[in-house]
Amino acid sequence: MEHLPLPHNSPFPPIRVPYIGSPLFDSESWQDFPQRHGWQVIPLQGDTLFLLHGERRPIEETAGLLQSWLFFGLLQSTLGDLYDANDFVSEREEGIKVLSTERLESRLHQWTIRNALEPDLTALRQQLDKHYKIMVAHRTISVRMHLCGLDLGNASIMLSIALLGERLQAALMDIYSHCKLETPVSQVWRLFGADHPDIGKPVLDLMQARGWCLYDLNRLKTQAGLVSILCYYSNIPPPRSSRDHSNCTGERCLAMTTVPDTYKLSHSHEGCDCPLLFADENEVIRTLLDGSIPLVRIASDTRSKSPQMSIEPFVHADPFIAISHVWAEGAGNVQANALHSCLLHEISSLVRKLPGHAEQRATTFWIDTICVPVRPPDMQTLALNKMREPYEQASSVLVLDAHLRSLISKNLSPTELLAQVACSSWMRRLWTLQEGRLAKKVWFQFADMAVNVKEGFDNVDHTRVPTRVDFWLQTEIYVQLWMQIWWHSQVIRNTSRVAGMISSTRLALSSRSVSVPTDEVLCLFCLMGMDMTRITSVPPADRMQVFWRQFEKVPIGFLFSRAPDKIAQRGLHWAPISFLGPQSEKEWLGPQDLSSPGPDDPHGIVTDSGLSCALPGLTLHPGLIQRMQDFQFTWKFDLMVQDEDDRWLAVRIESTWAQIPIDSVRHRQLAIILAHSVPEEGTSIRLIGQNSGTFSAGGTSVGVIVSIVRSEGEVLFVEAHNHVVVEHLSEGLQRYFSSAKACANEADTPHLTLVSESHEMLKERFKPIAERLMKNEEYRSLLANKARHFGTEDTYEMLLEDLLDTAVVNARFGDYCRVHHVATSQQWCVD
Repeated sequence: MEHLPLPHNSPFPPIRVPYIGSPLFDSESWQDFPQRHGWQVIPLQGDTLFLLHGERRPIEETAGLLQSWLFFGLLQSTLGDLYDANDFVSEREEGIKVLSTERLESRLHQWTIRNALEPDLTALRQQLDKHYKIMVAHRTISVRMHLCGLDLGNASIMLSIALLGERLQAALMDIYSHCKLETPVSQVWRLFGADHPDIGKPVLDLMQARGWCLYDLNRLKTQAGLVSILCYYSNIPPPRSSRDHSNCTGERCLAMTTVPDTYKLSHSHEGCDCPLLFADENEVIRTLLDGSIPLVRIASDTRSKSPQMSIEPFVHADPFIAISHVWAEGAGNVQANALHSCLLHEISSLVRKLPGHAEQRATTFWIDTICVPVRPPDMQTLALNKMREPYEQASSVLVLDAHLRSLISKNLSPTELLAQVACSSWMRRLWTLQEGRLAKKVWFQFADMAVNVKEGFDNVDHTRVPTRVDFWLQTEIYVQLWMQIWWHSQVIRNTSRVAGMISSTRLALSSRSVSVPTDEVLCLFCLMGMDMTRITSVPPADRMQVFWRQFEKVPIGFLFSRAPDKIAQRGLHWAPISFLGPQSEKEWLGPQDLSSPGPDDPHGIVTDSGLSCALPGLTLHPGLIQRMQDFQFTWKFDLMVQDEDDRWLAVRIESTWAQIPIDSVRHRQLAIILAHSVPEEGTSIRLIGQNSGTFSAGGTSVGVIVSIVRSEGEVLFVEAHNHVVVEHLSEGLQRYFSSAKACANEADTPHLTLVSESHEMLKERFKPIAERLMKNEEYRSLLANKARHFGTEDTYEMLLEDLLDTAVVNARFGDYCRVHHVATSQQWCVD
């Protein structure tokens, strides 16, 4: 995909995508292309069926259809008379034809200028909206194909379709913006999360094969929202490749983890053997006790092995620089307030060279290694309580990152410079977040000079027409950096909303890590402007509990959080134990509308007994657990239940909520707390011109299955066990389960028989009734449609077996699978 720019001296070839070329796109309506060529595209449950004249065809033919429709068809529908299919195919030396986007940018250049010059804005708007609707449909179909796990024999085919969609949409948005027209919502071709595959996985696999650390890949996977950005990153040589990443995981980079016993202090250059230079600890402590900030001044301007270091208190008239560094790179010291002489001299020299600071006489600097006492403990605590002050008071923060310092900034394009910052170790660490976000200005030190990326981007030419792929990618990467450092920081600093503070902090921290886990809470207190004295006096193991107790209310979405670890303390089982990790916001904080409530919207109230909230729900039969034990029924299968209006619902039991799974519950009544009342209609993806009929997905709601411990007044105190998804079954499944229940009821089997006879014996008992039902052509057609929808065989024998299996389960459970809706404002206290 040659339209994507490459980083400086990239050693890697561009992605090659095979050209299949059949059938050729015919320049007519984009939506109806498959039907015109005899194809049917039939959505199934978790799959999509492609039939040519009613028959399945080899993968190569399906891949050819999708490439013609979703790649060449989108190009033709967008570019119009500027489109020539031959522009986008090239032949390699070995005679293999591949897709080529080498001429895409020149065509988009012409296309955007032509549209931007349209004098009739009403006509332009109509034309752009037409293109946008095709983009929406293209994205919907592409995502559907990928989520269904469609195997086209070559993952690069779907990748190229997504890359093209992203680029054409960006050009379209440039025209909207340039002409000052209201810009529609951008479509996202790349979805990633626990419940669906990532269309960018082939790129991530390629990066792993090229030596990237798994932790970096996990971090960039969530930061790079576009497949195009992932492709750009994939062409950058892996950072920190000199370190051993063979034991790293997606959750932790062991190569950059600080281990106190083996920690090695660095020098400014290889081969140096200069001694350590120790700070005057008494002067550091005296300055802290006086309420000031201790600063470092290096008197020597030569590379003397014994430069003079003094500690001075901060004077408001004199600017200073705060140093932000990555401890794993050797500029820390857990034993003493000391660093090697050469390194201190180099830092002092870099401070003096900062643009715009020489005339401000900013020759003093603050660095935690020197200015936070190692001992005694109470003095270290005092310094930690004031950790915000150096970064807030400094005129600038200078970032020292070994990877960035190995690069010459003048050799890098603006896009690559931003990408290298995004890939730096500094962007991975927890403490550096608050160091950067508190700063007035942030400078990143490269080999040749320090760069202020924020000011640099502000000074770039922001012209949108003609469209420019380099500016588009540069903007997208900068937005990610801005979100990671500055935007979240402003929200955290300025918001009065608890929900905004928590969600912004989570987004800012999710892609970072910390060597000492208990340091996370210190950083949280510092980031949110909380009183540090409340936490530094608490044993490290108890600090996260104290953190959550600072809030009177939190978003109700936490009730549905799928954070992997939660606090094991009564009343706080709902609270995540960490803000770190690659989970999406929806997984960590729950449904979006419940995770970001406004100031007047309902919240969850933090109490000693649990999270108190008002939500809809269902109560299950008091004897259901015993009934399941009687028949050795497990929670591994979906539970089909019927409400008071005889509507069927499917309850899918998913991951454990906290510590106690549903399998462990005995002798209690169960209930389900729902995020929302379950709607009858679903919102599943459908293909253009297709109707999935009576078996289309019904409405769903996420929930939590709980057991009722006690009730006090109108409040139900419950213990949560597992996440669930509750689905209102489709019209066809409503009829199917009702008929299976009727079959079981007609047999009127005694309870003793239901317990004593095997599943197969009961099926034989019900068989005559089921066979009579199957003689009804309409009902048999219903069963056949159900089988085809779910991708199972539709022979008479298989349909009968399926009906009998369902009838046996219905007979054994009967009214034990009845549920009752509670009030939509039912009060719960969940632990």
